[in-house]
Amino acid sequence: MTDAFAESLEAKVAQVEAIDDLLARGRAAIEARQLLAVSDRDLYAIQQAALQGLREGRTWAQVGELFGRTHAWAEAIAKGRSAKRGKTDHAAESTPRAGAAEGRDPDIDQS
Repeated sequence: MTDAFAESLEAKVAQVEAIDDLLARGRAAIEARQLLAVSDRDLYAIQQAALQGLREGRTWAQVGELFGRTHAWAEAIAKGRSAKRGKTDHAAESTPRAGAAEGRDPDIDQS
């Protein structure tokens, strides 16, 4: 990561943190994080393509070593099996609370 890039991110964080109005600060933080997430996905795709290209004529262990990582890391990213592959693989709703199927309210003491 370049110094200019890191300084730019730090400046944006400081800018958002300096907003006095809490609602405006929260909205600015959301907007900045959304832009960062889009860029992160784009950079991930670039990294994935680079790993796939470097694989030609090399083992996954050799590719991982080029980055100071393991063969498993290199292969997982190149094949899209890492934690950064996106939010689309997750359920749209959260897991129900324990006891919900039995009709119990977890916020009420059942003892």
